[in-house]
Parts: sequence; C-alpha cells; structure tokens
Amino acid sequence: MKSILSITVCLLGMLTSCTNESAIHAELEDALYDFTDNPADPIQHERYLLFSKYKTYLVTNPVTRDYKFNFQKKNNLRITPVKQDTELLKRGIERLHTMFLDVYSEEFKQKHLPFSIILADSILFLGMENKTPSYHAYAANRFVAMAGVRPTMGLESDSLKQAIKGDLHSRYWIDYLGGEAKVFTIPDSLDDISKAYFAKDVGDLTKTPLGNVVGKLPWQIDFHPLGFVSYNPATTFFDPDPDWGGWWIETPNADTDRRQWIAFIFTTPKAERERIINSYPLMKRKYEILKKAFMACDNFDIDQLP
Repeated sequence: MKSILSITVCLLGMLTSCTNESAIHAELEDALYDFTDNPADPIQHERYLLFSKYKTYLVTNPVTRDYKFNFQKKNNLRITPVKQDTELLKRGIERLHTMFLDVYSEEFKQKHLPFSIILADSILFLGMENKTPSYHAYAANRFVAMAGVRPTMGLESDSLKQAIKGDLHSRYWIDYLGGEAKVFTIPDSLDDISKAYFAKDVGDLTKTPLGNVVGKLPWQIDFHPLGFVSYNPATTFFDPDPDWGGWWIETPNADTDRRQWIAFIFTTPKAERERIINSYPLMKRKYEILKKAFMACDNFDIDQLP
C-alpha cells in the first residue's frame, strides 16, 4: 500500500511539473532578458514596447540558448549576431516593422507573436558555416528570426528584399503558426491541384499547359499555368559540361509550392497579385483555398494586403 501511495505521489508530482513547465521557464527566462524601459536608449525602448504589448522578447545579440535548444527540440543552426551598433540595430528594427510586424493588426500580434524575435546578421545551417548564409529567416517553436541585419542592409536588390520578406512570412505561417502554434492549416486540397506536376523536369511537361520551354532560362518561364509561382531554386541548376551540360529546371515540390505561395501573397502588390490570380485558373483555385485557410486563423484576410 505504501508503494502504491508513493507511486501515486510521484505521478501527481510529474503531472504538476508538466503543467507548470511553461510558467517555470517563463520565470527563469524573465531574469535572462532585460525588458525594463529606457527611453534614452532606442533599442532598449523597443524591447520594452514589444514585451509590454505582446509579451515577446526582442533579441538583438543572440547566443546559443536563444535559438538552438527549444524545450525538447534542437535546431541545427548557427546564428551570427548583428554588429552591436545602435544605428544599425535601429535600421534592423525598422525593417522588422516594415517587412513583418506592421503587416498584422494589434489584436493579431497580441495573440500570435512567438516567445522571441531575433535579429541576425546571418542564419547558417550547421556544417555550412563557410557558405552563403543559409536562410533569410527562420522560425521554430519559440522564435522567429530575421537575417540580413548588417552594414550593407538597404543596398540589396529589390528581388532580394522581396525574398527576405517572403521567407519571413512563409516561415512564420508554415513553421510557427502552423507547425508549432497549430492555429494555421493548409488543406491537402491545395497540393492536389498541381500534384501531377510536382518535382518535374520542365522538359517532361511539354504536353501540359506549360508547353515547350526548351532553351528558356528558369526565370523566363511562366509557371503560372501549372498553378506554381515559380520554379524550385533548390533543385534547379546549370551544368557547365560542354557535351552533356545545360540547365536542369525543376518545378516545386509540395513544401516549396506552399512556401512560394505565401511569399507571393505577402510580397506581390495587390493589383499585380489580382491580375495573375484572375488570369490563370489553377492559380485562382489555389488562392481561394489559401484565402479560406488564412481566414480560419482569426479572420486574417489576405485580400486586404496592399
């Protein structure tokens, strides 16, 4: 009887521990992050505003604990911190607002921002630290990170700026709101529309609405007739071999297609977005499915995006 009682007490203790885990972590981490106000320091003042409004920590000089370990998950990342220069950090915060935060209403941000937002110079995949930065943005179970906050920020091409913004929103919606917070779901019916064209060499699609695109460069091909925003850059490459080389151009797989669609929605001006959607039946069908999926998340209306 005594053994049974001991086991019961232990189990109750474990349940209480699990129930209070978030509170315990919050109390511990409150001591790690300084969010007291200092109006004379624009960076600290922004930290205070984000926490007081949304209970979100702004991390401007990340260390490993901020991004690598998230409860039971380990992120295979290495984040290069931003140069700790006040003017550069101010520009990074301004970009964070214009590209990301200002897109959402106050109510939406109060409900759906993550535990922390990280500003980064670079976000690298472990094992590729000497390569080109791996990610424009990243989202995990407790944070969203935005890369590119470096002295050359603002000198990027318009296409690169769009890529940064698109990656930021697609990772926020798919990886954080969908994968972690579980408040956003894209139905499988979206994939069904272009499923027959996923991960195909364009040379094999001559008898589809894409037509014969032999000799065209990847960015010269209109993928909209298949319901795609673009080609898959991860699997498209040029082989310089003089005899057997040339371009290998591949259509997106399901995951790339979803991410490209969300990036398209958030980065394409409304008039251009509507023109494309209304010109291609498969694009129209996919947009309608996504519109319902976004509306199911606190009535977020993608029709209202500028």
